[in-house]
Amino acid sequence: MSQTLLTVALPIALAWMMFCVGMTLRVADFARVSQYPLKVIAALLAQLLGLPLLAYAVITVLGLPEPVAVGLWLLALAPGGASSNAITHLSGGDSALSITMTAISSLIIPFSMPMLVTWLMPELVLAIPLKTAILQLAAVTIVPVLLGIALHHFAERKPWFASLTTVAGKSALWVLFFTVAITLVANTKVFHLMASMATVAAIVLCVAGMLMGALVARTLGEGSKVVKTFAIEVGIQNAGTAIFAAVVLLGRPEFAVTPLLYGVLMNIPAFALIYWHRKMQANGVCHR
Repeated sequence: MSQTLLTVALPIALAWMMFCVGMTLRVADFARVSQYPLKVIAALLAQLLGLPLLAYAVITVLGLPEPVAVGLWLLALAPGGASSNAITHLSGGDSALSITMTAISSLIIPFSMPMLVTWLMPELVLAIPLKTAILQLAAVTIVPVLLGIALHHFAERKPWFASLTTVAGKSALWVLFFTVAITLVANTKVFHLMASMATVAAIVLCVAGMLMGALVARTLGEGSKVVKTFAIEVGIQNAGTAIFAAVVLLGRPEFAVTPLLYGVLMNIPAFALIYWHRKMQANGVCHR
């Protein structure tokens, strides 16, 4: 049952969320992002290099045992996917920038992850199929977003489109709750490990990564939307990719414990950001 939820229901839920995000976007939004390559490069450097350095510091300072340390390291090498895009959208971030980062990083990690994983443990040999990464990116992110953008373009002036957008926006939040529920149901076997060093490491990496992303954006002089986007894209990692690498590619399920816990715990700061954004909206506060 839990395997079916993870392999069937979760991808469908994520694809629907990305379709909802796409309905709020135009092609011009991506054109705007492309005009500021430094912003994209800075975000990717923080995500692909800054977070692994941060993870290495956490591993060293906390003196984590090998299974926890390797699991945290795999997490740091697995940038966020559709979940981070949806969280960025629901938090009032820059969705186009978030999706752009996901698309680029998803094509980089099949090369960067195998190379960097040996930094922590030289004996580990990891190979991520590029074809798998591309198919996953297309099915869960790119195609749903393009369909949403196309609907926005061709139906924006239709009387029913505004109502559909409103319904889709509300459903995206409920679908995000659904994905969290799926994660909880599928990971009940790790609940007894909540009071462990793996939990501490997962929370520290998530929160510290978000703070680092926000700091990088502030250093570039960016506004609230981009700050939130950087924070989420750097701090929210793809636990599914890390688990896949640990269990399937490395054949070491003990390395998957930290990513499993992270998949549950990362939702705490994520929902805090969403709640804060909704509260600001209710109070009539707008952020650029």
